Amino acid sequence: MKKLLFVLCIGLVFASCKKREKAIWDTDWQVPLVHDSLTLSDLVADSLLTVVGGNYVLDINSSLFEFKLSDFVELPDTTIENDFPIALNFAAAPGTSFTNGTIEEHPMNIGDVQLKRIRVKGGGIELKVFNPIATKTFFTIKLPGVTKNGVVLTQHFEAPAGTQSNPGVVTGLVDLSGYELDLTGQDGLSYNRLQSLLTVTSDPNGPTVNVTTSDIIRFKFSMKDVQLAYARGYFGSELVSDTVYANIDAMNNISDGILDVDAMTFDLAIENGLKVTGKFKINSLKNINASGNAVSLNHPNIGTWNTINAATGSSENSIAPSYTTLNFTPGNSNFEQFIENHGSKNELSFQLQMNPWGNVSGGWDEIYDSHPLRVKLNGMFPLNVGLSDLIFQDTFDLSLMNDPAKTNVKSGQIWVNAMNAFPFEGSLQLYLLDANYQTIAVVSGTSNIQSSVFGSVINGIMQKKSEVFFPVSESVCDNIGAVKHCMIKLKLNTYDANGANVQVPIPANAFFKFKLGANLTVENHL
Repeated sequence: MKKLLFVLCIGLVFASCKKREKAIWDTDWQVPLVHDSLTLSDLVADSLLTVVGGNYVLDINSSLFEFKLSDFVELPDTTIENDFPIALNFAAAPGTSFTNGTIEEHPMNIGDVQLKRIRVKGGGIELKVFNPIATKTFFTIKLPGVTKNGVVLTQHFEAPAGTQSNPGVVTGLVDLSGYELDLTGQDGLSYNRLQSLLTVTSDPNGPTVNVTTSDIIRFKFSMKDVQLAYARGYFGSELVSDTVYANIDAMNNISDGILDVDAMTFDLAIENGLKVTGKFKINSLKNINASGNAVSLNHPNIGTWNTINAATGSSENSIAPSYTTLNFTPGNSNFEQFIENHGSKNELSFQLQMNPWGNVSGGWDEIYDSHPLRVKLNGMFPLNVGLSDLIFQDTFDLSLMNDPAKTNVKSGQIWVNAMNAFPFEGSLQLYLLDANYQTIAVVSGTSNIQSSVFGSVINGIMQKKSEVFFPVSESVCDNIGAVKHCMIKLKLNTYDANGANVQVPIPANAFFKFKLGANLTVENHL
Protein backbone atom coordinates (compact mmCIF):
# COMPACT_ATOMS: atom_id res chain seq x y z
CA MET A 1 0.00 0.00 0.00
CA LYS A 2 2.73 2.49 0.97
CA LYS A 3 4.73 1.64 -2.16
CA LEU A 4 1.62 2.30 -4.24
CA LEU A 5 1.28 5.76 -2.73
CA PHE A 6 4.83 6.69 -3.75
CA VAL A 7 4.22 5.42 -7.27
CA LEU A 8 1.04 7.48 -7.50
CA CYS A 9 2.75 10.65 -6.29
CA ILE A 10 5.75 10.38 -8.57
CA GLY A 11 3.62 9.38 -11.50
CA LEU A 12 1.36 12.44 -11.18
CA VAL A 13 4.31 14.80 -10.88
CA PHE A 14 6.37 13.32 -13.72
CA ALA A 15 3.88 11.78 -16.13
CA SER A 16 3.80 14.78 -18.49
CA CYS A 17 7.44 15.93 -18.19
CA LYS A 18 9.33 16.45 -21.44
CA LYS A 19 11.77 18.87 -23.08
CA ARG A 20 9.98 22.18 -23.36
CA GLU A 21 8.74 23.69 -26.51
CA LYS A 22 7.58 27.28 -26.81
CA ALA A 23 5.28 28.03 -23.86
CA ILE A 24 2.20 30.14 -24.17
CA TRP A 25 1.60 30.52 -20.43
CA ASP A 26 2.49 28.93 -17.08
CA THR A 27 -0.01 28.06 -14.36
CA ASP A 28 0.55 26.87 -10.80
CA TRP A 29 -1.44 23.99 -9.36
CA GLN A 30 -1.67 22.47 -5.89
CA VAL A 31 -2.86 18.87 -6.08
CA PRO A 32 -3.84 16.94 -2.93
CA LEU A 33 -3.20 13.28 -3.57
CA VAL A 34 -3.83 10.89 -0.69
CA HIS A 35 -3.84 10.67 3.08
CA ASP A 36 -3.24 7.58 5.19
CA SER A 37 -2.13 6.39 8.61
CA LEU A 38 0.16 3.69 9.95
CA THR A 39 0.17 1.99 13.37
CA LEU A 40 2.35 -0.74 14.81
CA SER A 41 -0.39 -3.30 14.19
CA ASP A 42 0.11 -2.69 10.45
CA LEU A 43 3.63 -4.10 10.88
CA VAL A 44 3.15 -6.63 13.70
CA ALA A 45 0.16 -8.91 14.30
CA ASP A 46 -2.15 -7.61 17.03
CA SER A 47 -1.94 -10.98 18.76
CA LEU A 48 1.78 -10.40 19.41
CA LEU A 49 1.40 -6.95 20.97
CA THR A 50 0.73 -6.23 24.60
CA VAL A 51 1.18 -3.09 26.70
CA VAL A 52 3.35 -2.94 29.82
CA GLY A 53 3.85 0.35 31.62
CA GLY A 54 2.29 2.28 28.75
CA ASN A 55 4.69 0.90 26.12
CA TYR A 56 4.44 -1.88 23.57
CA VAL A 57 5.94 -5.32 24.30
CA LEU A 58 6.14 -8.28 21.93
CA ASP A 59 4.52 -11.25 23.67
CA ILE A 60 5.57 -14.27 21.62
CA ASN A 61 4.24 -17.76 22.21
CA SER A 62 4.54 -19.49 18.88
CA SER A 63 5.15 -23.00 17.59
CA LEU A 64 8.23 -23.24 15.37
CA PHE A 65 7.44 -26.76 14.19
CA GLU A 66 5.78 -29.91 15.44
CA PHE A 67 5.81 -33.68 15.05
CA LYS A 68 2.46 -35.46 14.94
CA LEU A 69 1.39 -39.08 14.84
CA SER A 70 1.49 -39.07 11.03
CA ASP A 71 5.21 -38.15 11.18
CA PHE A 72 5.93 -41.41 13.02
CA VAL A 73 3.35 -43.79 11.57
CA GLU A 74 1.86 -43.83 8.09
CA LEU A 75 -0.20 -46.80 7.04
CA PRO A 76 0.35 -47.46 3.34
CA ASP A 77 -2.56 -48.37 1.10
CA THR A 78 -2.68 -52.16 1.54
CA THR A 79 -4.49 -54.86 -0.41
CA ILE A 80 -4.83 -58.37 1.08
CA GLU A 81 -6.25 -61.34 -0.83
CA ASN A 82 -7.54 -64.62 0.61
CA ASP A 83 -8.07 -67.67 -1.60
CA PHE A 84 -10.15 -70.69 -0.52
CA PRO A 85 -9.83 -73.55 -3.04
CA ILE A 86 -12.51 -76.28 -3.01
CA ALA A 87 -10.93 -79.40 -1.51
CA LEU A 88 -13.11 -82.02 -3.33
CA ASN A 89 -15.13 -82.59 -6.47
CA PHE A 90 -18.76 -83.01 -5.40
CA ALA A 91 -22.36 -82.02 -5.95
CA ALA A 92 -23.11 -79.19 -3.53
CA ALA A 93 -26.61 -79.24 -2.16
CA PRO A 94 -28.43 -75.98 -1.37
CA GLY A 95 -27.03 -74.32 1.80
CA THR A 96 -23.60 -75.99 1.55
CA SER A 97 -20.79 -74.26 3.48
CA PHE A 98 -17.50 -73.97 1.59
CA THR A 99 -15.18 -72.60 4.30
CA ASN A 100 -13.98 -74.04 7.60
CA GLY A 101 -14.40 -70.96 9.82
CA THR A 102 -10.67 -70.47 10.40
CA ILE A 103 -9.38 -67.01 11.33
CA GLU A 104 -6.63 -65.85 9.01
CA GLU A 105 -3.86 -63.44 10.02
CA HIS A 106 -2.39 -60.86 7.63
CA PRO A 107 0.91 -59.10 8.49
CA MET A 108 1.11 -55.41 7.61
CA ASN A 109 4.31 -54.04 6.12
CA ILE A 110 5.02 -50.81 8.02
CA GLY A 111 8.77 -51.04 8.55
CA ASP A 112 10.27 -51.03 12.03
CA VAL A 113 7.11 -49.72 13.67
CA GLN A 114 5.35 -52.34 15.81
CA LEU A 115 1.70 -51.38 16.22
CA LYS A 116 -0.52 -53.14 18.72
CA ARG A 117 -3.60 -50.92 18.67
CA ILE A 118 -4.73 -48.01 16.52
CA ARG A 119 -7.81 -45.81 16.25
CA VAL A 120 -8.78 -44.46 12.83
CA LYS A 121 -10.04 -40.94 12.12
CA GLY A 122 -10.32 -41.21 8.34
CA GLY A 123 -10.06 -43.56 5.39
CA GLY A 124 -11.73 -46.88 4.74
CA ILE A 125 -11.70 -50.45 3.49
CA GLU A 126 -12.91 -51.72 0.15
CA LEU A 127 -14.16 -55.33 0.45
CA LYS A 128 -14.65 -57.47 -2.66
CA VAL A 129 -15.81 -61.10 -3.06
CA PHE A 130 -15.49 -63.41 -6.07
CA ASN A 131 -17.96 -66.30 -6.45
CA PRO A 132 -17.01 -69.14 -8.89
CA ILE A 133 -20.03 -71.30 -7.86
CA ALA A 134 -22.87 -71.74 -10.36
CA THR A 135 -25.48 -70.52 -7.88
CA LYS A 136 -26.08 -67.46 -5.77
CA THR A 137 -23.78 -67.53 -2.76
CA PHE A 138 -23.81 -65.74 0.60
CA PHE A 139 -20.52 -64.32 1.96
CA THR A 140 -20.00 -63.09 5.53
CA ILE A 141 -16.72 -61.32 6.26
CA LYS A 142 -15.67 -60.54 9.81
CA LEU A 143 -12.53 -58.69 10.81
CA PRO A 144 -11.87 -59.80 14.40
CA GLY A 145 -10.11 -57.04 16.32
CA VAL A 146 -11.66 -54.31 14.16
CA THR A 147 -14.40 -52.84 16.35
CA LYS A 148 -16.51 -49.77 16.83
CA ASN A 149 -18.31 -49.29 20.14
CA GLY A 150 -17.41 -52.92 20.91
CA VAL A 151 -19.04 -54.31 17.75
CA VAL A 152 -16.85 -56.35 15.36
CA LEU A 153 -16.78 -55.14 11.76
CA THR A 154 -18.98 -57.57 9.81
CA GLN A 155 -20.11 -57.35 6.21
CA HIS A 156 -22.63 -59.56 4.37
CA PHE A 157 -22.60 -60.02 0.60
CA GLU A 158 -24.96 -61.80 -1.77
CA ALA A 159 -22.88 -62.71 -4.81
CA PRO A 160 -24.47 -63.80 -8.10
CA ALA A 161 -23.64 -67.13 -9.70
CA GLY A 162 -20.42 -67.33 -11.65
CA THR A 163 -17.66 -69.52 -12.98
CA GLN A 164 -13.96 -69.73 -12.23
CA SER A 165 -13.18 -67.74 -15.38
CA ASN A 166 -16.05 -65.30 -14.90
CA PRO A 167 -16.91 -65.15 -11.17
CA GLY A 168 -19.80 -63.23 -9.70
CA VAL A 169 -18.34 -60.11 -8.05
CA VAL A 170 -19.70 -57.84 -5.30
CA THR A 171 -17.94 -54.83 -3.77
CA GLY A 172 -18.62 -52.99 -0.51
CA LEU A 173 -17.04 -49.93 1.13
CA VAL A 174 -16.60 -49.38 4.87
CA ASP A 175 -15.78 -46.02 6.41
CA LEU A 176 -13.23 -46.81 9.15
CA SER A 177 -13.66 -43.51 11.00
CA GLY A 178 -14.00 -44.24 14.72
CA TYR A 179 -12.94 -47.89 14.42
CA GLU A 180 -10.27 -49.36 16.66
CA LEU A 181 -7.95 -52.07 15.34
CA ASP A 182 -6.35 -54.62 17.65
CA LEU A 183 -3.25 -55.71 15.77
CA THR A 184 -1.88 -58.21 18.32
CA GLY A 185 -3.20 -61.29 16.49
CA GLN A 186 -5.07 -64.27 17.91
CA ASP A 187 -2.54 -64.85 20.68
CA GLY A 188 -2.57 -61.19 21.76
CA LEU A 189 1.23 -61.09 21.71
CA SER A 190 1.96 -60.11 18.10
CA TYR A 191 1.88 -56.79 16.28
CA ASN A 192 1.02 -55.38 12.84
CA ARG A 193 -1.47 -58.21 12.21
CA LEU A 194 -4.95 -57.91 10.78
CA GLN A 195 -7.36 -60.84 11.21
CA SER A 196 -10.17 -61.99 8.94
CA LEU A 197 -12.84 -64.68 9.04
CA LEU A 198 -14.81 -65.70 5.94
CA THR A 199 -17.88 -67.90 5.76
CA VAL A 200 -19.40 -68.82 2.37
CA THR A 201 -22.70 -70.66 1.93
CA SER A 202 -24.58 -71.52 -1.25
CA ASP A 203 -28.17 -70.33 -1.61
CA PRO A 204 -30.34 -72.59 0.61
CA ASN A 205 -33.20 -72.06 -1.86
CA GLY A 206 -31.04 -72.61 -4.95
CA PRO A 207 -30.21 -75.70 -6.99
CA THR A 208 -27.63 -78.42 -6.37
CA VAL A 209 -24.47 -77.50 -8.29
CA ASN A 210 -21.26 -79.29 -9.14
CA VAL A 211 -18.04 -77.87 -7.67
CA THR A 212 -14.49 -78.98 -8.42
CA THR A 213 -11.01 -78.47 -7.05
CA SER A 214 -10.47 -75.93 -9.82
CA ASP A 215 -13.00 -73.60 -8.20
CA ILE A 216 -11.41 -70.96 -5.94
CA ILE A 217 -13.48 -68.75 -3.68
CA ARG A 218 -11.72 -65.42 -3.14
CA PHE A 219 -12.13 -62.23 -1.22
CA LYS A 220 -9.83 -59.24 -0.85
CA PHE A 221 -9.84 -56.08 1.17
CA SER A 222 -7.98 -52.87 0.45
CA MET A 223 -7.19 -50.25 3.08
CA LYS A 224 -7.07 -46.79 1.53
CA ASP A 225 -6.11 -43.34 2.86
CA VAL A 226 -6.17 -44.48 6.49
CA GLN A 227 -5.43 -41.65 8.93
CA LEU A 228 -4.81 -42.36 12.59
CA ALA A 229 -6.13 -40.60 15.67
CA TYR A 230 -4.26 -42.86 18.10
CA ALA A 231 -1.60 -45.56 18.07
CA ARG A 232 0.01 -47.80 20.68
CA GLY A 233 3.12 -49.91 20.23
CA TYR A 234 6.77 -49.29 19.54
CA PHE A 235 7.56 -46.56 17.01
CA GLY A 236 11.21 -47.39 16.38
CA SER A 237 14.25 -45.25 17.15
CA GLU A 238 14.86 -43.54 13.83
CA LEU A 239 17.12 -40.47 13.98
CA VAL A 240 15.56 -37.49 12.21
CA SER A 241 17.89 -34.73 10.98
CA ASP A 242 16.46 -31.67 9.31
CA THR A 243 16.94 -27.96 8.68
CA VAL A 244 14.01 -25.56 8.67
CA TYR A 245 14.12 -22.12 7.09
CA ALA A 246 12.23 -18.93 7.88
CA ASN A 247 12.61 -15.88 5.66
CA ILE A 248 11.63 -12.44 6.93
CA ASP A 249 11.29 -10.53 3.67
CA ALA A 250 11.04 -7.11 5.33
CA MET A 251 14.59 -7.51 6.66
CA ASN A 252 15.86 -7.65 3.07
CA ASN A 253 15.03 -3.96 2.83
CA ILE A 254 17.55 -2.99 5.54
CA SER A 255 20.71 -2.08 3.64
CA ASP A 256 22.79 -0.29 6.29
CA GLY A 257 22.86 1.17 9.77
CA ILE A 258 22.60 -0.10 13.31
CA LEU A 259 19.67 -1.70 15.13
CA ASP A 260 20.17 -1.72 18.91
CA VAL A 261 17.71 -3.71 21.04
CA ASP A 262 17.16 -3.89 24.77
CA ALA A 263 18.25 -6.87 26.84
CA MET A 264 16.07 -9.79 25.78
CA THR A 265 15.35 -13.22 27.22
CA PHE A 266 13.38 -16.02 25.67
CA ASP A 267 12.74 -19.73 26.09
CA LEU A 268 12.93 -22.45 23.49
CA ALA A 269 10.56 -25.06 24.89
CA ILE A 270 10.08 -28.62 23.71
CA GLU A 271 6.51 -29.53 24.62
CA ASN A 272 6.19 -33.30 24.28
CA GLY A 273 2.62 -34.57 24.10
CA LEU A 274 3.80 -38.04 23.01
CA LYS A 275 3.97 -40.84 25.56
CA VAL A 276 7.40 -41.61 24.14
CA THR A 277 10.85 -40.68 25.47
CA GLY A 278 13.35 -39.02 23.18
CA LYS A 279 16.27 -36.67 22.80
CA PHE A 280 16.69 -33.45 20.87
CA LYS A 281 19.69 -31.45 19.69
CA ILE A 282 19.97 -28.04 18.06
CA ASN A 283 22.94 -28.23 15.73
CA SER A 284 22.88 -24.56 14.78
CA LEU A 285 20.65 -21.51 14.56
CA LYS A 286 21.82 -18.62 12.41
CA ASN A 287 20.57 -15.70 10.40
CA ILE A 288 21.96 -13.91 7.36
CA ASN A 289 21.25 -10.26 6.58
CA ALA A 290 20.90 -8.48 3.25
CA SER A 291 24.65 -7.74 3.21
CA GLY A 292 25.50 -11.43 3.56
CA ASN A 293 26.70 -11.16 7.16
CA ALA A 294 25.80 -14.27 9.20
CA VAL A 295 25.44 -14.51 12.98
CA SER A 296 25.12 -17.89 14.69
CA LEU A 297 23.35 -18.10 18.03
CA ASN A 298 25.61 -19.28 20.85
CA HIS A 299 24.29 -21.15 23.89
CA PRO A 300 25.59 -23.99 26.12
CA ASN A 301 22.78 -26.27 24.92
CA ILE A 302 23.38 -25.74 21.22
CA GLY A 303 25.29 -28.75 19.93
CA THR A 304 24.37 -30.94 22.93
CA TRP A 305 21.65 -33.56 23.35
CA ASN A 306 18.70 -32.75 25.59
CA THR A 307 16.55 -35.53 27.05
CA ILE A 308 12.82 -35.41 26.34
CA ASN A 309 10.62 -37.14 28.91
CA ALA A 310 7.42 -38.90 27.87
CA ALA A 311 4.05 -37.29 28.44
CA THR A 312 1.81 -38.75 31.13
CA GLY A 313 -1.91 -39.52 31.26
CA SER A 314 -4.20 -42.48 30.75
CA SER A 315 -6.51 -41.06 28.07
CA GLU A 316 -6.60 -38.47 25.34
CA ASN A 317 -8.25 -35.91 27.61
CA SER A 318 -5.80 -36.42 30.46
CA ILE A 319 -2.49 -36.12 28.57
CA ALA A 320 0.00 -33.90 30.42
CA PRO A 321 2.93 -32.93 28.17
CA SER A 322 6.50 -32.90 29.43
CA TYR A 323 8.60 -29.76 28.97
CA THR A 324 12.28 -29.40 28.16
CA THR A 325 13.16 -25.71 28.30
CA LEU A 326 16.27 -23.92 27.05
CA ASN A 327 16.51 -20.42 28.52
CA PHE A 328 18.38 -17.76 26.50
CA THR A 329 19.58 -14.65 28.33
CA PRO A 330 22.20 -11.95 27.67
CA GLY A 331 24.40 -13.80 30.17
CA ASN A 332 24.38 -17.20 28.42
CA SER A 333 23.89 -16.30 24.76
CA ASN A 334 24.50 -13.68 22.08
CA PHE A 335 20.80 -13.29 21.37
CA GLU A 336 20.98 -9.48 21.21
CA GLN A 337 23.70 -9.61 18.55
CA PHE A 338 21.66 -12.27 16.74
CA ILE A 339 18.63 -9.94 16.56
CA GLU A 340 20.70 -6.85 15.81
CA ASN A 341 22.08 -8.53 12.68
CA HIS A 342 18.54 -7.98 11.26
CA GLY A 343 18.87 -11.22 9.30
CA SER A 344 16.26 -11.93 6.66
CA LYS A 345 17.27 -15.58 6.22
CA ASN A 346 17.00 -17.76 9.29
CA GLU A 347 17.85 -21.43 9.46
CA LEU A 348 17.57 -23.95 12.27
CA SER A 349 19.38 -27.29 12.01
CA PHE A 350 18.28 -29.97 14.48
CA GLN A 351 18.19 -33.68 15.25
CA LEU A 352 15.40 -35.61 16.95
CA GLN A 353 15.35 -39.23 18.04
CA MET A 354 12.46 -40.96 19.76
CA ASN A 355 13.17 -44.11 21.78
CA PRO A 356 16.97 -43.59 21.69
CA TRP A 357 17.33 -46.38 24.29
CA GLY A 358 15.17 -48.88 22.39
CA ASN A 359 11.84 -50.47 23.31
CA VAL A 360 12.03 -49.67 27.02
CA SER A 361 8.23 -49.48 27.37
CA GLY A 362 7.61 -53.02 26.12
CA GLY A 363 5.46 -51.77 23.26
CA TRP A 364 3.38 -49.41 25.39
CA ASP A 365 4.36 -46.14 23.73
CA GLU A 366 1.25 -44.13 22.91
CA ILE A 367 0.67 -41.23 20.53
CA TYR A 368 -2.54 -39.22 20.18
CA ASP A 369 -2.75 -37.18 17.01
CA SER A 370 -4.21 -34.29 19.02
CA HIS A 371 -1.11 -34.17 21.26
CA PRO A 372 2.02 -33.61 19.11
CA LEU A 373 5.58 -32.79 20.05
CA ARG A 374 6.09 -29.05 19.56
CA VAL A 375 9.14 -26.83 19.62
CA LYS A 376 7.93 -23.43 20.82
CA LEU A 377 9.39 -19.96 21.22
CA ASN A 378 8.23 -18.06 24.30
CA GLY A 379 9.34 -14.58 25.28
CA MET A 380 8.40 -11.06 26.32
CA PHE A 381 10.41 -8.59 24.26
CA PRO A 382 10.18 -4.90 25.25
CA LEU A 383 10.14 -2.83 22.08
CA ASN A 384 12.97 -0.60 23.26
CA VAL A 385 14.97 0.01 20.11
CA GLY A 386 17.82 2.21 19.07
CA LEU A 387 18.21 3.09 15.39
CA SER A 388 21.37 4.72 14.10
CA ASP A 389 21.17 5.64 10.40
CA LEU A 390 19.22 2.45 9.79
CA ILE A 391 18.34 2.43 6.11
CA PHE A 392 15.26 0.75 4.69
CA GLN A 393 15.24 0.64 0.92
CA ASP A 394 13.01 -0.79 -1.77
CA THR A 395 12.97 -0.67 -5.56
CA PHE A 396 10.02 -0.83 -7.91
CA ASP A 397 9.40 -0.38 -11.63
CA LEU A 398 8.44 3.08 -12.85
CA SER A 399 8.09 3.88 -16.58
CA LEU A 400 7.26 7.52 -17.45
CA MET A 401 6.52 8.47 -21.08
CA ASN A 402 6.83 11.84 -22.87
CA ASP A 403 3.95 13.13 -24.97
CA PRO A 404 4.69 16.34 -26.88
CA ALA A 405 1.04 16.85 -27.75
CA LYS A 406 -0.04 17.40 -24.15
CA THR A 407 0.31 20.04 -21.49
CA ASN A 408 3.60 19.52 -19.66
CA VAL A 409 4.73 19.76 -16.07
CA LYS A 410 7.54 22.27 -16.11
CA SER A 411 8.62 21.73 -12.50
CA GLY A 412 7.10 20.97 -9.15
CA GLN A 413 7.45 19.40 -5.77
CA ILE A 414 5.90 16.61 -3.74
CA TRP A 415 4.90 17.63 -0.23
CA VAL A 416 4.22 15.58 2.88
CA ASN A 417 2.33 16.85 5.91
CA ALA A 418 2.90 14.34 8.70
CA MET A 419 1.87 13.86 12.30
CA ASN A 420 4.27 11.38 13.92
CA ALA A 421 3.65 9.68 17.28
CA PHE A 422 6.55 7.22 16.84
CA PRO A 423 9.89 8.05 18.54
CA PHE A 424 11.73 7.75 15.19
CA GLU A 425 13.12 10.48 12.96
CA GLY A 426 13.24 9.75 9.25
CA SER A 427 14.84 11.25 6.15
CA LEU A 428 13.65 10.14 2.73
CA GLN A 429 15.32 10.06 -0.70
CA LEU A 430 13.96 8.97 -4.07
CA TYR A 431 16.44 7.51 -6.58
CA LEU A 432 15.32 7.59 -10.21
CA LEU A 433 17.04 4.74 -12.08
CA ASP A 434 17.47 3.77 -15.72
CA ALA A 435 16.92 0.31 -17.23
CA ASN A 436 20.33 -0.82 -15.89
CA TYR A 437 19.52 0.47 -12.38
CA GLN A 438 21.98 3.37 -12.79
CA THR A 439 21.04 6.59 -11.00
CA ILE A 440 19.63 9.35 -13.20
CA ALA A 441 18.62 11.71 -10.39
CA VAL A 442 18.18 11.83 -6.64
CA VAL A 443 15.23 13.70 -5.16
CA SER A 444 15.74 14.45 -1.46
CA GLY A 445 13.42 15.88 1.12
CA THR A 446 14.16 19.44 2.23
CA SER A 447 13.84 18.39 5.87
CA ASN A 448 13.27 15.32 8.00
CA ILE A 449 10.11 13.83 9.46
CA GLN A 450 10.64 14.72 13.11
CA SER A 451 10.47 12.26 16.02
CA SER A 452 7.58 12.47 18.47
CA VAL A 453 10.02 13.07 21.34
CA PHE A 454 10.43 16.67 20.08
CA GLY A 455 6.70 17.25 20.05
CA SER A 456 4.01 17.78 22.66
CA VAL A 457 1.32 15.70 24.32
CA ILE A 458 -1.93 15.63 22.39
CA ASN A 459 -4.77 13.35 23.50
CA GLY A 460 -2.43 11.60 25.92
CA ILE A 461 0.41 10.79 23.48
CA MET A 462 3.50 12.68 22.28
CA GLN A 463 3.13 13.90 18.69
CA LYS A 464 5.20 15.99 16.31
CA LYS A 465 4.04 17.67 13.12
CA SER A 466 6.39 17.93 10.13
CA GLU A 467 6.20 19.34 6.61
CA VAL A 468 8.64 17.97 4.02
CA PHE A 469 9.08 18.98 0.37
CA PHE A 470 10.68 17.00 -2.49
CA PRO A 471 11.59 19.46 -5.29
CA VAL A 472 11.46 18.20 -8.87
CA SER A 473 13.73 20.31 -11.09
CA GLU A 474 13.46 21.10 -14.77
CA SER A 475 16.60 19.03 -15.48
CA VAL A 476 14.94 15.98 -13.96
CA CYS A 477 12.00 16.49 -16.31
CA ASP A 478 14.38 16.62 -19.27
CA ASN A 479 15.58 13.04 -18.57
CA ILE A 480 12.37 11.57 -17.28
CA GLY A 481 11.86 9.34 -20.33
CA ALA A 482 14.89 7.24 -19.36
CA VAL A 483 13.50 6.41 -15.90
CA LYS A 484 12.56 2.73 -15.60
CA HIS A 485 12.85 2.14 -11.85
CA CYS A 486 12.61 4.04 -8.58
CA MET A 487 14.40 3.25 -5.32
CA ILE A 488 13.19 4.61 -2.00
CA LYS A 489 15.68 5.06 0.85
CA LEU A 490 14.39 5.84 4.35
CA LYS A 491 17.03 6.56 6.99
CA LEU A 492 15.79 6.19 10.59
CA ASN A 493 17.26 7.39 13.88
CA THR A 494 16.07 7.42 17.48
CA TYR A 495 16.82 10.41 19.71
CA ASP A 496 15.88 11.48 23.19
CA ALA A 497 14.62 14.98 23.95
CA ASN A 498 18.24 16.18 24.22
CA GLY A 499 19.13 14.94 20.75
CA ALA A 500 21.20 11.94 21.89
CA ASN A 501 20.89 8.75 19.87
CA VAL A 502 19.48 6.23 22.38
CA GLN A 503 17.16 3.31 22.77
CA VAL A 504 13.55 4.43 23.09
CA PRO A 505 10.33 2.58 23.94
CA ILE A 506 7.41 2.60 21.54
CA PRO A 507 4.37 4.00 23.33
CA ALA A 508 1.02 2.29 23.16
CA ASN A 509 -1.21 3.61 20.36
CA ALA A 510 1.71 5.15 18.45
CA PHE A 511 0.73 6.20 14.92
CA PHE A 512 1.97 7.98 11.80
CA LYS A 513 -0.56 10.04 9.85
CA PHE A 514 0.29 11.82 6.65
CA LYS A 515 -1.07 13.67 3.64
CA LEU A 516 0.64 13.64 0.27
CA GLY A 517 0.26 16.21 -2.43
CA ALA A 518 2.05 18.03 -5.22
CA ASN A 519 2.65 21.67 -6.21
CA LEU A 520 2.99 21.83 -10.00
CA THR A 521 4.06 24.50 -12.45
CA VAL A 522 2.37 23.58 -15.72
CA GLU A 523 3.54 24.79 -19.14
CA ASN A 524 0.56 25.17 -21.48
CA HIS A 525 0.75 24.91 -25.28
CA LEU A 526 -1.63 26.01 -27.97
